[in-house]
Amino acid sequence: MGRNVFVSYKYADTSVQRLARTPWYEQTKVRDYVDELAMKLDENGHTYMGEGGDEDLSNYSDDYIYSHLKDKIRPTSVTIVLISPNMKELHRLDKSQWIPWEIYYSIYESNRNGRVSHTNAILAVVLPDQSGSYSYMIEYKACCPSGCRLLHTDALFTILSENMFNQKEKNAMDCHLGDNVYRGLCSYIPMVKWSDFVQNMDVYLWQAEFTRDHIGDYEMHRSVNKL
Repeated sequence: MGRNVFVSYKYADTSVQRLARTPWYEQTKVRDYVDELAMKLDENGHTYMGEGGDEDLSNYSDDYIYSHLKDKIRPTSVTIVLISPNMKELHRLDKSQWIPWEIYYSIYESNRNGRVSHTNAILAVVLPDQSGSYSYMIEYKACCPSGCRLLHTDALFTILSENMFNQKEKNAMDCHLGDNVYRGLCSYIPMVKWSDFVQNMDVYLWQAEFTRDHIGDYEMHRSVNKL
């Protein structure tokens, strides 16, 4: 069955790998990946919904932001967050940027006029950087015989990082370096590389929805960093 999918992203970030569809005289932006994603969603029977912006939110009230986003997010059941190297502007507060608010309203449950807005399934899709690498966010380690991934969640918005590795009862093991290695669906917001996602889109969307349907297994963080 087709899904309505909201996409959250940093519109003008050009720190991503060049797409063949980009004219030679332009730089590829994350927005170009959104066009690619919308096409692939349509090919798989899903509907892309939502449009991003880059304006500063500092002067807007929470009510204004909610009014702006609610009609776009409410009809959707899945939110895809496109992770890019310069997605987060370090000189601006989280609450002054669109992506944290889009995640917030994707997991926020509200009741308006007798209609309940339910929590979306959320999936973080990491885009390749200009050299085609994902290591700025996903680093593969060889410290364990089976291999593992190190996710650089400290570089993410707080509302993203706090909803990763937040399963109440994690399936964990210790590697010989003393680090924890988590198995299974340990994050409410799982992370996947773009190249893997576009090859197995429905599998990853199903996994995100399965996690949402077991939301009680997770410590959910439903606030935008105000600091």
